[in-house]
Amino acid sequence: MVRIACDLIGAARRGVDEVYRTLERALRAAAGLDALTLWELESDRFKCVFSSGGRYRHYCDATLSALAAGSPLGEARRTGRSCEAEPPLVPLQAADRAGLAIPLENLPLVAYLSLAVKPHESTSRLLGEICTIASAALAVARDRADDRIRATYDGLTGLLTPRAFRSELAARLREAPRVRIVPRIALAFVDTDRFKEWNDRYGHASGDEVLRRIAGMLRAHAAGPEDLAARNGGDEFCLVWTDCEKSSAILRAESLRNSIATAFVEEPVAITASIGVAAYPIDARTAEELLEAADAAMYDAKHSGRNRVAFRRT
Repeated sequence: MVRIACDLIGAARRGVDEVYRTLERALRAAAGLDALTLWELESDRFKCVFSSGGRYRHYCDATLSALAAGSPLGEARRTGRSCEAEPPLVPLQAADRAGLAIPLENLPLVAYLSLAVKPHESTSRLLGEICTIASAALAVARDRADDRIRATYDGLTGLLTPRAFRSELAARLREAPRVRIVPRIALAFVDTDRFKEWNDRYGHASGDEVLRRIAGMLRAHAAGPEDLAARNGGDEFCLVWTDCEKSSAILRAESLRNSIATAFVEEPVAITASIGVAAYPIDARTAEELLEAADAAMYDAKHSGRNRVAFRRT
């Protein structure tokens, strides 16, 4: 059991999926396991988040009613105890020779084990103890995953955080000189106009909704899967287009500017955006230089009357 605990704790450092796989190996070593499925309770339904064994692979991402009569999953969740899939409970598959549903402590998860034979009481107890250890490991893995998400994505807008954005941009530009065909990367630095006036008039909750709306527009203008949209802090945003010439980036930035202006044109405080555009490698060779060039262009747009796109002429 000590070895199992060490394996599960080690797996927690590598992620939730690794804990699932380590749990499956531990259960298989402890009993005649045909298959393992893990079911997460969402409202009144269980969703399969992990499955192993040929007969059970089709269950992955499937859902089952938590209220269905005879469900060992529902009974295990309701009672907080392990439940064998025997009358009046029904196995998940009729071909199961034996089934055992085990709730995972302090988590909305139930493990369903398809077994080669009906487990002895001591075996059931051992399987339950393994699942208890797995519960703690999963809690750690999920907390670590949540921490990574919070560090990567802004809580208000869902866009990349400044730190995550700069890290990703720097990594891309470090790799760029090493590839045979130098990539074209364009950066738009977006600063909203009159946002403070909006906040003063309508309050910060309304201002937050404005930022969420603008974030949605940035996502809509991120054309490709490799493009990046980030909140730079406050009411500033950044958008990176990959495989994009500077001339195309200027046109895309103008389209974004127009979308923002149009969205708020009927409002008493007409929110607009000043946008600066810079491109790699024509304007900069590093991420820091690219950000500085786009930021300087944005200030040119701001000082030239706002609600416009500016760029360094080369």
